[in-house]
Amino acid sequence: MEQALVVLQQNLGMTGMTGMTPPTHASTRPNAVATKMAEPVEDKRPALSKDPRCRVLADSLRPVLQASCPEGAGGYGGSLQANLHPADSEKLGGMDLIRAAMRRAARQLGWRVRTVGYTHDRLVVVIVQDIRDVPAKFEDALETDLMSSYAEMHERMAAGRAEAAMSALGPSPVERQTRAFLQAARAAIAAKPEAWR
Repeated sequence: MEQALVVLQQNLGMTGMTGMTPPTHASTRPNAVATKMAEPVEDKRPALSKDPRCRVLADSLRPVLQASCPEGAGGYGGSLQANLHPADSEKLGGMDLIRAAMRRAARQLGWRVRTVGYTHDRLVVVIVQDIRDVPAKFEDALETDLMSSYAEMHERMAAGRAEAAMSALGPSPVERQTRAFLQAARAAIAAKPEAWR
């Protein structure tokens, strides 16, 4: 949870973005985020999973989620974090619909799913994780991936705010995942534009 707070604090100072452009400052892997906190609310609306936008977005997100699984881990340990401008979130039906689409896509891949959603006036963060128990034969691959992510995080922290050093490192893991999410979202809208009208 502490690492999740770091991500949110880093992003709360961001300026607004338009046109489904990904954020530029985030460096913590989504695996660090724990559970969602939500109050049950009585609602008579149909389930979001039945919304056509949810189905189309889930279909586009499925390969993105699959690609998030560490190499050699047998499809376990995947996660996706998208840091969105609120306007981009609204174009897709809002944070709750995005979370529903992420859950749907993840379940189609056989994941046991945990999702997290956070909204602020300048930032919407949506995260999905595979929390299945990992078979022993894939544990080494997941450990290698985790060590690699820690090494990258340490490198970014060492670079501090030095623009040249950060530029040399390229986009952070969250930035890369946000770009992949937005690309899938654009493909979903293009595939069935009438669903978003």
